[in-house]
Amino acid sequence: MRRGGGSWVAALALAACGGGALSPPPTPQVDAGADAQDAQDVDARMMPPDGAGGGLIPPRGGSSGGSGGAAPLSGQLEQAGSISYRLIVPGSYAGAPTPFLIVYSGTEGGAQMTQNLIAVGPQTGTDGFIRAVLDGVQYRDDGAAGAAVLDDVRMHYNIANDQSYLLGESAGTTAAESLGFHLRESWFAAYWANDVNAADGPAQTAAQIGFAPWGQVGPGGQFALAEQIVSAMRAAGYQLPNPAPYNGAGADQHGSPDQFLAAVAWFVGKSR
Repeated sequence: MRRGGGSWVAALALAACGGGALSPPPTPQVDAGADAQDAQDVDARMMPPDGAGGGLIPPRGGSSGGSGGAAPLSGQLEQAGSISYRLIVPGSYAGAPTPFLIVYSGTEGGAQMTQNLIAVGPQTGTDGFIRAVLDGVQYRDDGAAGAAVLDDVRMHYNIANDQSYLLGESAGTTAAESLGFHLRESWFAAYWANDVNAADGPAQTAAQIGFAPWGQVGPGGQFALAEQIVSAMRAAGYQLPNPAPYNGAGADQHGSPDQFLAAVAWFVGKSR
């Protein structure tokens, strides 16, 4: 990606987007009004469910205290047991508590999604995040794979407990829903389901898990599914921007680079 004079020369490849280019990109459709309202190698399959033993998991405040991970990284393949994933670690990382975004890709694949995230990092304010990408086709329906990656990254890097985020893209929809709504609901400050192809909802309410997560859905043309997910989030007491589902640029197009930009930018500043 090259930036100059306020214009980009970049093409974000997402599933079914036809290699859509951003030239120039629009201002991401982030609802500032809503945001202002709320100014160890562990086998993931053995982790207790959210809330087991009482209290918020992981504890509010603080960080994972992980150490030993390499920096910087630009999408190198890593292993969490038998699970493969790509990892982005900023050059600025020096061991301080850091926000973390975990992403299930669409059919564009984990390698391309990794390049997309690197490309939009400066534009979206996420270039200081640690970001992990699972291939949504390889790990379709497998939320436990994401839980294993979450544990692995937290063991090797100092992840801020209150600033972990989840993005599921297209083919990664069901795996992300499994991870964010069922296996690790209390671990994520915010979850955006993008270009959705299936509907699900939170297993627990905000009152049960001990805080109100942020939630949003990018329809990618699937408006009925998006409404179902948003309705379930709302019933569970999630914090939702206005409007929800997202209805900005690209909401009616599966694989829209504009909707993807809005999704990534939306996480910045959100906390449990």
